[in-house]
Amino acid sequence: MAGSSHEKDVVPSEPGAVPNDPVPETNSETQPPPEPFFEERDTVGPNEPEYHEKEEIKGGKEVGSDHGFEAEPKTGGDERPYMDRTKSYATDASVATSAATSRHPERDSRPWYKTPNPLKWGKIPSIPQERDVCPEYHAGFFSKLIFHWMAPLMRTGYKRPLEDKDIWTVNPARSVAPLTATMQESFRRRVKAGNKYPLFWAMHETYFKEFWLGGFAHLVSAILQVMSPFTLRYLIQFSTNAYIARTQGLPPPHIGAGIGLAFGITAMQICQSLGTNHFIYHGMLVGGMARASLISLVFEKSMVISGRAKAGGAELEDTPAARAAKKEAMKDMKGGKGKKAPGGDAADLTGNGVGWGNGRITNLMSVDTYRVDQACGLFHIIWTAPLSCLITLVLLLVNLTYSALAGFALLVIGIPILTRAIKSLFIRRKAINKITDQRVSLTQEIMQSVRFVKFFGWESSFVERLEVFRNREIRAIQVLMAIRNAIMAISLSLPIFASMLAFITFSLTHHNLAPAQVFSSLALFNSLRMPLNMLPLVIGQVTDAWSSLARIQEFLLSEEREDEATLKPDGPNAVEMHQASFTWERTPTQDTEGTIGAATTEKKDDKRNKKSPDRISADDSTLVEEREPFKLQDINFEIGRDELVAVIGTVGSGKSSLLAALAGDMRKTSGEVVLGASRAFCPQYAWIQNTTVRENILFGKEMDRDWYKEVINACSLQADLDMLPNGDLTEIGERGITISGGQKQRLNIARAIYFDADIVLMDDPLSAVDAHVGRHIFDNAILGLLGNKARILATHQLWVLNRCDRIIWMEEGKIQAVDTFDNLMRDSAAFRQMLETTALEEKKDGPVAAAGGEGEEEEEKPAEKKKKKKGGLMVAEERAVQSVPWSVYETYIRASGSIFNAPITIFLLIVSQGANIVTNLWLSWWTSNKFGFSMGTYIGVYAALGVIQATLTFLFMVSLTIFGTNASRTLLRQAVSRVLRAPMSFFDTTPLGRITNRFSRDVDVMDNQLADAMRMYFFSIASIIAVFALIIAYFHYFAIALVPLFCLFVFATGYYRASAREVKRFESVLRSTVFAKFGESLSGVACIRAYGLTDKFCADIRKAVDEMDSAYFLTYANQRWLSVRLDMIGNCLVFTTGILVVTSRFSVSPSIGGLVLSYILSVVQMIQFTVRQLAEVENGMNAVERIEYYGTKLEEEAPLHTIDVRPSWPEKGEIVFDNVEMCYRKGLPLVLQGLSMHIKGGERIGIVGRTGAGKSSIMSTLFRLVEISSGHIMIDGIDISTIGLHDLRTKLAIIPQDPTLFRGTVRSNLDPFNEHTDLELWSALRQADLVADDQGPGATTTANSSSDAVSPVRDPSRIQLDSVVEEDGLNFSLGQRQLMALARALVRGSQIIVCDEATSSVDMETDDKIQATIATGFRGKTLLCIAHRLRTIIGYDRICVMDKGRIAEMATPLELWKKEDGIFRGMCDRSGIRVEDIRGARDEMGARDAEASGGELLEGKMRSG
Repeated sequence: MAGSSHEKDVVPSEPGAVPNDPVPETNSETQPPPEPFFEERDTVGPNEPEYHEKEEIKGGKEVGSDHGFEAEPKTGGDERPYMDRTKSYATDASVATSAATSRHPERDSRPWYKTPNPLKWGKIPSIPQERDVCPEYHAGFFSKLIFHWMAPLMRTGYKRPLEDKDIWTVNPARSVAPLTATMQESFRRRVKAGNKYPLFWAMHETYFKEFWLGGFAHLVSAILQVMSPFTLRYLIQFSTNAYIARTQGLPPPHIGAGIGLAFGITAMQICQSLGTNHFIYHGMLVGGMARASLISLVFEKSMVISGRAKAGGAELEDTPAARAAKKEAMKDMKGGKGKKAPGGDAADLTGNGVGWGNGRITNLMSVDTYRVDQACGLFHIIWTAPLSCLITLVLLLVNLTYSALAGFALLVIGIPILTRAIKSLFIRRKAINKITDQRVSLTQEIMQSVRFVKFFGWESSFVERLEVFRNREIRAIQVLMAIRNAIMAISLSLPIFASMLAFITFSLTHHNLAPAQVFSSLALFNSLRMPLNMLPLVIGQVTDAWSSLARIQEFLLSEEREDEATLKPDGPNAVEMHQASFTWERTPTQDTEGTIGAATTEKKDDKRNKKSPDRISADDSTLVEEREPFKLQDINFEIGRDELVAVIGTVGSGKSSLLAALAGDMRKTSGEVVLGASRAFCPQYAWIQNTTVRENILFGKEMDRDWYKEVINACSLQADLDMLPNGDLTEIGERGITISGGQKQRLNIARAIYFDADIVLMDDPLSAVDAHVGRHIFDNAILGLLGNKARILATHQLWVLNRCDRIIWMEEGKIQAVDTFDNLMRDSAAFRQMLETTALEEKKDGPVAAAGGEGEEEEEKPAEKKKKKKGGLMVAEERAVQSVPWSVYETYIRASGSIFNAPITIFLLIVSQGANIVTNLWLSWWTSNKFGFSMGTYIGVYAALGVIQATLTFLFMVSLTIFGTNASRTLLRQAVSRVLRAPMSFFDTTPLGRITNRFSRDVDVMDNQLADAMRMYFFSIASIIAVFALIIAYFHYFAIALVPLFCLFVFATGYYRASAREVKRFESVLRSTVFAKFGESLSGVACIRAYGLTDKFCADIRKAVDEMDSAYFLTYANQRWLSVRLDMIGNCLVFTTGILVVTSRFSVSPSIGGLVLSYILSVVQMIQFTVRQLAEVENGMNAVERIEYYGTKLEEEAPLHTIDVRPSWPEKGEIVFDNVEMCYRKGLPLVLQGLSMHIKGGERIGIVGRTGAGKSSIMSTLFRLVEISSGHIMIDGIDISTIGLHDLRTKLAIIPQDPTLFRGTVRSNLDPFNEHTDLELWSALRQADLVADDQGPGATTTANSSSDAVSPVRDPSRIQLDSVVEEDGLNFSLGQRQLMALARALVRGSQIIVCDEATSSVDMETDDKIQATIATGFRGKTLLCIAHRLRTIIGYDRICVMDKGRIAEMATPLELWKKEDGIFRGMCDRSGIRVEDIRGARDEMGARDAEASGGELLEGKMRSG
């Protein structure tokens, strides 16, 4: 049950079931990307040319806007801002109009008689300029009753494909903002009053009217649903009387009575159909609105939740209020009915550390709100089903006297047993969800760091690791499905067995089986099937939703972050701290299996033991304690309103923490913080939104041109903007993926300056930019534009210190000193010593540095990609436009194991359906005693048939689910492997949210919903065909009525699907936008909070949710539009059958008449159910198609293995670049132009050049992340383009610019595949200076060495192989993460090592250590080092200076220094490097080498000795 769309086992269900194919809850994509997408689209109407032309004209405009909403979190999906965003292109306005006018000229001129379909006659509706409000808002009663207000949209959708402008904006009465406000107010009030379940009652209060309107409609339809079969009794009695009268020659009853009854039954059916439709419509609406409000509430809460709640630390006594609320909540939740009290876990949750990580919050938003949405749809069945059962029982008693009780007793006994079984499903589903979460979060982690995974050649291993989870998940799902199918088979056959029992009892108690009673009762028992089937499903859904609500409520009640700073806008200082102490939170406890190294070993018990220090770990007896969270202690300082203060200290000393404390990100444990003004925050990791450059800088402020220009220049961004295809309107990829590190950082600074706050916090913003650019920014931005603000700058750039007003020197979370530069130089020896490592440069004049802002754009620039197309970088998601092609069905069947699985399943279906018909025919023969058997024979055969039918049904279901889940497993494996093998350009142009959406939502649909949908579709189709065959066999005229009605039916569904499919696709794409925005904002919470922009982002998310709902609610309405119309057709069938029975009352036996009538009533419901199920199947297949697209259609990198490479290769590590040219994607300019160089084995090469000169590109070509366009690269004589990627990448090591750590342990990060011994790992950690020299296997001493790389508060914080690493390694400082990356390269032991700015985020001392390690640890190996800090490479063998993709200079550092007008010499001058420094560095290198080789000799001697 716990999936989500099982409720459909019966008719008017329809959870999210959108009868049209696009995917239910996913991002609808399918066919290949945009280009083919147009051709496909056109096939919809016969007017290709205009479409082509139109798409061309609209070019990027349309692509960027409607179909790939992804491409545009900028404006929340509304179209209007598009216009302003493209002001720079005057053409846009004219484009819009020309597109609108020239749209369908040819089609209009075509004479009507050439178009065979009359509904396509007439003008094609033009595309509206503005979106209209949903007409339901103004519609009258009758229009609302039959959903006539949907007609204009259906008509438009039938005549041409819908465009985004056609989708009406959301009905103002259902807009998310007012509803959320009401709900929030009610929720707060109830929490205050100490209500139980405040969230549930707040929802009830908010949607009261809509909710109970649906309830009333359902009550009416439930009563009528029971009454129609009962009225049948009189109609059958009428035909029996006539039949008997005819055979006995008596006067027959008047025909008027019969016709009256036929009309009566039809009228009841019509009312019942309207009731059901409105019940579902209002239920779905309540669900959709509740979901919207919950998403909004969850988002708002995620903006203010405290760090402690996020980390899952116990709320300490310092917030009694939060404590009380939580306790209350927990108590309540435990009392919750029918759920495994989520409070149970939650109570210890608060203290046991499964906090509210971003993954869990996203889960609340995507999964939990969806479950609530699903449950609201059919909620009322919970109370109406028992009610209709009672009424049915009464009517059965009237019909069959007390014999009915026998049948009913079976139902009464059966239902509780089924409900128990369903409960067990619920528990199993919880376990499955856990595995799924782990699989999804692992997938997400891999996708986020895909570049890294490729560098290391780890793809296959990650696929295997996912496979482990996947197999467990599929096995669990198969067991769950088998149990559920058994339940289904039993519940489907319960009415059969019940009626069997009742009839057997009835006949045994010496009653004659009269057709009137029997078939009216059969119809009644059949009418029970609906409520009985629905009840367990709905109970399952509601239990799911209840636990989801409990989770959401627990989240909403969790502790909020109080801004601990007091505001004194009129105080003398900008910032004051008095005796303040702060702490980070404990690491949330991890599900170790979810982590990256642990998939292989089950570590369930670790969680229990995490806390107990006596657990001995694998590395001999090192105690595995969690590292203590980092703390800042006794911080005291005051900063004036226009002061520039630098914060310095070694790696892990607490610089970033101090800024985080000021930004309100760290929890204050004592003391006070006073802020005198607003603040802007520039974190170390720039948070970049997937929107235009301009939006990223404005960050919600109004545009002020002059100020904006100044900011751009001060941050030397002008040069970069000039290179972007659309200047500052160019869109940046997710997480800033399409711009270089330096550009991200400068955007980050520009945003902080533009924001114009009075306190600016900057966390090492200059580390990622080149020295001269750093200087330019420091002079023009930090000292210039920000001159009159309070600026706090954490930095490793010691050259800025003498230009700062004061310096705060941090050490181990405490302040060493706060003083001016001169005083520190005078008074502190330690400070002088620290500075001596960097030659301090004299103040340089600003202008020199300003020369040409940081030039060329580095890394794949989105550049010319879509010169014409308004700078959208993200590829619009493929939206399939036709229905799913047959090839996808074939792929699906093949993926299930064999193409023969399909016929087997179909055969089982036919046999089980046959058994069903024969069972009922037998009953009809029994009532008319056709064969004259004895009572015992009739009863025996009847019972046997029932059992056979139940068994066959079960077999059919099980075979379907097993084949389905196998197919799902195969397809996902293909897709993941293929995606990991996709070239980097795919990841640069595809938003991560879209990939994750496919791997979570679409897979969920394949696993849990598709097989269900197919089962029910096949079932209903088979039943309908069987019934029609049966009717036609006895009433030939029925065929005449059936043909036109069938045509109408096919037509109505086609008419409906034309627009429904499009609406659904829009909804899917819009949903992706909501997911993308949500995820993006979550990752930038620190930034959003520090800027105080929570409200703006909440408004954004609400706008996006409204956009999604505008399409989402239409999907419900168009389903109901169709249902009402199909029910009309069905009711015509009932009427026809009724009249046929009345008119042929003399010729056809009443037994058969009764059988047919009881069947036709059940068929009516089946008909529209079938259409809906077809849509569900298509939806599901859409998911298959999208996964299959990823599994087969993505372009791939070169193969992993080609020729055999000798295991020892490369022995020397000699690299030759021969005339190499490279561009990132087709159609982009060359990034490397004719690059040739020869690097000898064991040589150390430093690569320098301004940003965008092509430094990182050399690396990409070496690892073949991007294939070169011409030329060759040879390593030790082998052309690397001839060998497999895996063979190549596993032989190289890289220390990347942004060190990636995976969730897991230190061990799993250094050696994910357990290829090395603990000794090797410890040695790497020691060399990388992450642990002290006396720490390691066998040593339990505390790290107490000089190592500054270990977090302060030494004891518990020492790093162990089993220390937990959080997502992205966030529990380590950036410097420590870089040291880990270094350790990883050491463990790998490759002959060729590439360093990409590996020391950009560490202080001088650590930098020296890293350099020393690189010198000794990588001695004799070829080293390519891309550096920002010249100092780090001036001792290398040669320096290669890159400029505009070419080698400008290459020689030894001394030779280059001597070229007075050379680029390198200029760089040295700017960094104050003198010839003595170069000589000194060279000698030091030599000394280190000698030392290292001396050590090796000594070791060798000892060994041989």
